[in-house]
Amino acid sequence: MTHYNIQAILIMQKDGIPLFFAKLDPKAMDLDPMLVSGFFSAVQSFSSEVIEKSANRFQVDYGARLFTVFSGNRANLIAISIEQWDPTVEPLLEDILKHFEKEWLAKIPANKLEEVNPLEHFAPYREYVIEKLNFDEFDESWIPVLVDSENSASVQSFDPVLQLIDGYRTINDIIEQSGLDRETVMKTISTQWAKGSVKFHNMLSTTDIVITTSRITPYLQSSSPEYRSLLQTHPEIATIIPKLASILDGRRTVGEVIEQLQTVHNDTDLFLAFDYLMDRRAIEPLSPERRRILLLKEALDIAYRVAEKIYGNEVAVAIMQEVINQNIASEVIGEIRFENNRWVIEYDSKIFEGIDKRRIMMLYSEWMKVLAKFVSSLEPHRMKKYVETLVNEYFNYLFEWYKSYDFIGFEEFSYWLEWISYGIKR
Repeated sequence: MTHYNIQAILIMQKDGIPLFFAKLDPKAMDLDPMLVSGFFSAVQSFSSEVIEKSANRFQVDYGARLFTVFSGNRANLIAISIEQWDPTVEPLLEDILKHFEKEWLAKIPANKLEEVNPLEHFAPYREYVIEKLNFDEFDESWIPVLVDSENSASVQSFDPVLQLIDGYRTINDIIEQSGLDRETVMKTISTQWAKGSVKFHNMLSTTDIVITTSRITPYLQSSSPEYRSLLQTHPEIATIIPKLASILDGRRTVGEVIEQLQTVHNDTDLFLAFDYLMDRRAIEPLSPERRRILLLKEALDIAYRVAEKIYGNEVAVAIMQEVINQNIASEVIGEIRFENNRWVIEYDSKIFEGIDKRRIMMLYSEWMKVLAKFVSSLEPHRMKKYVETLVNEYFNYLFEWYKSYDFIGFEEFSYWLEWISYGIKR
């Protein structure tokens, strides 16, 4: 969870050089300063015009994420958020930017910034940001884990909260067993997290969708050093990982995966396996952008299956062939393949690995283009029945499995379906 729905904060020089980056959501594994600075470069001409008009704040909505830019004297602050923007945080972010410029940036002349690594030099400012935002919104079911460091043992011995962090107790357990109030425990944990002394396990919820990365491969090879080491230290996890990998298809939720495997493995071991792979970046939760793309993939899959039902397999196959022969993005075409006399969507593709993060933001419109072109190419004589059946399928499946913010942008297609239905009735 993130306070004020903010996933990360980036402070940049006016010329676009990243100075300070603070991730506020431990689950936002895809966010990094290069992604945000790349975004800012993409809208820099627009931002310059806005700043010239003396606007000290503006927002750019990319659908999955909202980028809110605050303009300072020497730097700009970008807050990356999801869901609804909370205006009560604006004065706090303005104070954070002003304090950074006055107390940190002013102490280094502009021509000396090249002599230091700004992202490392200003990293300690993260503690101030966490404290300023009163960041205490970690889920109480999460398990804090101390990160190995030179002074972790000495710090742990003097702090009653840190003494209870053993990699097994949840935050709720620590609150109950410490005898301290929730605010004190959360402040201690958030401070240590800001310093990089604490990480979290058990962060995944049953509604999260998890995908594998190429880093999982060594843990599937019995001859690899990684697998042999895992077999010696955590044999119960070593037997689970191949089974996990076989059913992590890019669309199943954590809850569905656990339900399928809990007849042979207990929930504790399954979550330990998830944590082990998360720590090694062998799996990761879908980012907001990729959740929206996944929704469109499933919407296209359903649209194709309904077309098979209403128009027949041959018609559906031919129309999809026409669509992919048009000017469609290669990243999209690479995930639609012909198999067993029908078109199928690839969900567990590694096509996103190493791809420019800004490109991922743009691919939503490319999938929307394929969906719209496919439906609009169907013959109108059965369109009314087709639209009614399609909407019913969407209602029964998509609305059940996806969250409200996953549908941001999808209303474009729903309005278009409504327009088609109105045209048929008329």
